[in-house]
Amino acid sequence: MPTIDDSRKARLAAFNARIRACRKCHAAGFLEDRESLPVAFDAEADAPMPRLLLIGQAPGLSGSTADRPFAGAAGDRLRAWFEAGGIPRTDFWRKIHFAAVTRCYPGRLPGARGDRLPVPAERALCRPWLDEVITLVDPEIVILVGLLAIRTALGPVPSLSAVVGTARTIEGVRYLPLPHPSGVSRWLNDPPNIEAVTRAMLQLREWVEELEI
Repeated sequence: MPTIDDSRKARLAAFNARIRACRKCHAAGFLEDRESLPVAFDAEADAPMPRLLLIGQAPGLSGSTADRPFAGAAGDRLRAWFEAGGIPRTDFWRKIHFAAVTRCYPGRLPGARGDRLPVPAERALCRPWLDEVITLVDPEIVILVGLLAIRTALGPVPSLSAVVGTARTIEGVRYLPLPHPSGVSRWLNDPPNIEAVTRAMLQLREWVEELEI
């Protein structure tokens, strides 16, 4: 007989299928590369219903190509952080559900190494997906990766330095801000900022152990 957990996972899988079929940003002309399709990663069949939700900015090129979030070098760094936070690398895609402010790879920022920041109209088109996944997953912990995700969830915080290394609890849900682990991030070159990430991972480990995730 299917369990409540199985039923929730089935609803989440159906939700992911609807995301993958979405073409709203393409129709609105925001995505020049029409092959950039929404990323919505389904957990392994035997994985538990996730209790931890990660919200990022948007899929990167590697994640979009592999249809798996954080599939590239930035993901390697993020998995190292999470291992320090009590989530082993082997559990990275099993214990976490991945969401984003927008779900399609936005393309490169012209003349720069990094990816383009989705514009407010793109974010608005994608916002219903974010709201719905939060309701479906009903997470106990939300990890916010990057300033756009942090501001989307927590409001107009002044900077990464103001929030990384701190935590907030809102309506019983624990929020932990992190920088984006991209190799082009200069923020991570500053030792005090690395210390802030370390503090964040110590907090995550405390939560993981307390909640037995």
